[in-house]
Amino acid sequence: MGRLFAAEFISVLSVATVMEIRTFDRRLNETEAVKRTRNLSAVRYLRYLLAETFGRGGGTPDPTVHLVYYPDYILYSSVVYRRLRASESLHFLAGVDAISGNVGEVDVELPNSHVQDVDQSVVIEPQLTESEAEEKWNGWIFEYMSRKYRAMELQEYGLDDIELVYTPYWILDNGSIEESLAVSDLTRRTAKVEEIQVIEEFYENRLSSGDRDSPSRRSAANM
Repeated sequence: MGRLFAAEFISVLSVATVMEIRTFDRRLNETEAVKRTRNLSAVRYLRYLLAETFGRGGGTPDPTVHLVYYPDYILYSSVVYRRLRASESLHFLAGVDAISGNVGEVDVELPNSHVQDVDQSVVIEPQLTESEAEEKWNGWIFEYMSRKYRAMELQEYGLDDIELVYTPYWILDNGSIEESLAVSDLTRRTAKVEEIQVIEEFYENRLSSGDRDSPSRRSAANM
């Protein structure tokens, strides 16, 4: 009876670490993410030259790949505005970074999204609530419409919907934060880990200890 209770308790703990999120369908897999950064690490490139020239250096070992999820709000925006004497209507997507609060029009084609269970430890927690994201949008919309569409007046504007969606990021751990890279699965853009503050903090808090069997590593390996 005691063993059964212990097993059930462990099972409950395991379930408790899993959370349900909405995330974009992935455009890359682990191999493709590594290929996109193959020539971007100076240290790895020097090791490759040593191996090729002197037959030593052990080549360039593949990085340890981790998958994490970054939160953004997608806002389905509707605007009726006056330009000169005519009124025009516009529907578009805006995005609010759920960490920094930065707002902008979505300028990439979004893939489909789906609901998925992931380990809570690989999910970056939003710092803005949905209502705070809407406030950010309200403070941004008029300046944006004036600048891009030369709107003289916003006659009507509002949100048809708002949803929190997580963007997968591939972290390629090359052994140090200075040499490690992050690839956005959504835009396929690559940056140094230390150039993205939240990703940098994730690396320092979760990966710098050298834990190669972290949930983020297991997720990347299994998906």
